[in-house]
Amino acid sequence: MRTDQLIEQLARDLQPAPPLLPSYVRAGLWLFGTLAYIGTLTLVLTSEADMAANGTAWRFMAPQVAALVMAAIAAVAAFATTVPGASRQTVVLAAAAASLWIAILLSGAVQEWSHPGSATLAAPREWSCVAMVVFGGALPALGMAAMLRRGALLTPGLTAALGTVAIAGLANIGACLSHPHPSSAVILVWHGGTIATLATLAAYSSRRVLAGRPAAIRE
Repeated sequence: MRTDQLIEQLARDLQPAPPLLPSYVRAGLWLFGTLAYIGTLTLVLTSEADMAANGTAWRFMAPQVAALVMAAIAAVAAFATTVPGASRQTVVLAAAAASLWIAILLSGAVQEWSHPGSATLAAPREWSCVAMVVFGGALPALGMAAMLRRGALLTPGLTAALGTVAIAGLANIGACLSHPHPSSAVILVWHGGTIATLATLAAYSSRRVLAGRPAAIRE
């Protein structure tokens, strides 16, 4: 059989691949599953004393709301980067949301540092929060990686970094709820540092982590 005949025979039975769902739909599905998982994990790890310590003060709630917004936008942006020709506006919005989260924590940290003795960064118990962010986000990370592989990995480093920010941002909320933090400075340094480190590692190893064949490259 000649090469042109083989190509013609192979092409004759090809079926068009179904297009991917829109980025925001895929992100929404992932967010729904991840919130259910991390919410259940948080409830298991949170005592009544922890819930009472959290309270509803704006200094506690504001960073959590900002982290949720950051994670949601970063998830949409991660999925959007796997679609050729898709707008990169969500990437800018994700950066803005991350900046807002940092700004809220930084504002609280400045207020704490203006009162000597009110903030301390040497908190051994914070390693349990780091573990929550790292290991609590492991299962959602597997799910997101599988979903991202169905798209076109045009910018694997950026895609992996955005996905990691989404995952770690949600796990960060679980850590804050299950292990109450009296200090914004502690959250900024420990949680922020953990998220930044994970995002950097994900971007560096993105080609190995996200290697796969796309099922479709259009929405």
